[in-house]
Amino acid sequence: MIKQSPQFKGCASSSSEESGFDICIIGAGMAGASIAAYLAPKGIKIALIDYSFEEKKRIVGELLQPGAVLSLKQMGLGHLLDGFDAQPVEGYAILQGDERITIPYPTDYRGMGLHNGLFLQQIRASALDNESVTQIHGKALQLQENERNEIIGVNYRDSLTSKTKTIHAPLTITSDGFFSNFREHLSNNEKTVTSFFIGLILKDCDMPFPKHGHVFLSGPTPFICYPISSNEVRILIDFPAEQLPKKQLIQTYLDVNVTPYIPEGMLNSYQQALQEGGFKVMPNHYMAAKPIVRKGAVLLGDALNMRHPLTGGGLTAIFSDIQILSAHLLAMPDFNNIDLIHEKIEAYYRERQNANANLNILANALYGVMSNDLLKTAVFKYLQCGGMNAQESIAMLAGLNRNHYTLMKQFCFLTAFGAGNLVRHNISNLPKAIKLLADAIVIIKPLLKNEVPLAVLFYRYLEKMKYLAYSGYGANIQRP
Repeated sequence: MIKQSPQFKGCASSSSEESGFDICIIGAGMAGASIAAYLAPKGIKIALIDYSFEEKKRIVGELLQPGAVLSLKQMGLGHLLDGFDAQPVEGYAILQGDERITIPYPTDYRGMGLHNGLFLQQIRASALDNESVTQIHGKALQLQENERNEIIGVNYRDSLTSKTKTIHAPLTITSDGFFSNFREHLSNNEKTVTSFFIGLILKDCDMPFPKHGHVFLSGPTPFICYPISSNEVRILIDFPAEQLPKKQLIQTYLDVNVTPYIPEGMLNSYQQALQEGGFKVMPNHYMAAKPIVRKGAVLLGDALNMRHPLTGGGLTAIFSDIQILSAHLLAMPDFNNIDLIHEKIEAYYRERQNANANLNILANALYGVMSNDLLKTAVFKYLQCGGMNAQESIAMLAGLNRNHYTLMKQFCFLTAFGAGNLVRHNISNLPKAIKLLADAIVIIKPLLKNEVPLAVLFYRYLEKMKYLAYSGYGANIQRP
C-alpha cells in the first residue's frame, strides 16, 4: 500500500481549496477514468474532475485490439468488458474487388468490439466505487504553480455553484483528450487533421466474415467495419479533407465512393442507416508526443499523443501508457517527494515513446498506404501470400509485437514486393515501381523521424545483426 500524502504545504484549506490528494486527474475520459480505476484500489487518493460524467457518444475507440485487451487483464480490469454486449473480434478480413482474405490474430488472443460510451461508463463506475476517489463535477480552468514554477494543482469552475475552486495535489495528470486545454503548457505538439471519419451504425447486418474487423479496398476511399454489439456493426468511412465536410457533400461522396462497394449482405442495413441520417463525422488527428517535462504534471492519452484511428490502436496506446506510468507511481513510497515524482515522469515519457512507436507509425503509415492505389494493391497481394508476411503484420496491428525492427523489415519487404511485382508483370511498369518506392519513403520518413529516435533504430539494428551473426543465420535470411 502507498501512503496517502498529507495536505500540500503552504495551502490553506477552505471551502474553495481542497487538499490531501495524491493525484488530481483532469478529464474522466478513457485515459483518466482507467488510470483512476487502476490506481485507486492501491490506496492512492485521487481527485477525478470532469465537466460531465454522462455517457458519451463517440464513433471511434470502439475496437480494442488484443494488445488493449491484454493490458486490461494485466491491470486486473478485464471484467470491465463484461455485461454490456461487447463482441469478440478474432482477426481481420481484407476485401478488394472479388478477392477476399482473412488473417486471424495470434493464437489465444482476441480483440473486442463495443460501444465506447458504455465501456467508459463501466470504467468510471469502477473508479468511483473506491473511497479513495473523489468525483468532482467541474470544468478545469488553469494549472496552479508555486513560486518555483512547480505545478501544484488546478483551478476549476464547479458545475453546481459556478464558483471557482482549487484542487491541490503533488501530481496533476492531464488527460482531457483531443481538444486539451492544457496541452500547450505541457508539450510542443503539432496537431494536424489527416482526414475525417464518417461513422454509421448498421443494424442487423451480415458482415462477410462474422467476428472480424473488415477493411474494404475496392473503392476510391478506404472504409472499415467491425461489430460493436450482437446486432450492430460500426462502419467508418474515410473522407480526405482538412475542413469539416457539409452534410450535402457527404451524401454525394457516399453515393459515388462507398455505396457501390458495400457487400450485398450489408447493403440493406447500410441504406437504412443512410435514410435515418444518423451518421456522425469526426476529425482524424495525428500528433506526435513532444512533452515538456515539468515538475508536478504529466500528460496522458490523447492530450499527449494521437494517431489515425484506422488501425484501432488508440486504446492499445492509452492502456499501455497507463501501465507504464502506473508502474513508476506504484514504486514510490509516498507522494511527498516532488523530485522523485519528476524522475518517474521523465522515465514514463522515455519508455512510452519506445512502447508506442509502432502503434503510431503503423496507424498513419497504413492510412497513407490505403490512400495510394499502387501501395494498397501491394499490401493486399503481400498479405495474400500468408506466412510471416501476414503473421508479423497482424501481430503488430494487434499491438502484440512492438519491435521497431519488425516494423521496418515488413515495410521494406512490402515495398520491395510491390515494386518487384509491377516490374515482373511488365517491364514497362518500371516508372510505376519507382513511384511506389518513392511514395513509400514519403509516407514513412516523417513518421520515423517523429516517433523513433535514430539512436533507438541503430541500437535495434545492431542487436539484430549480432543475433544473426551468433546464430549462424546471417548468410541465410529468408525473404517473403
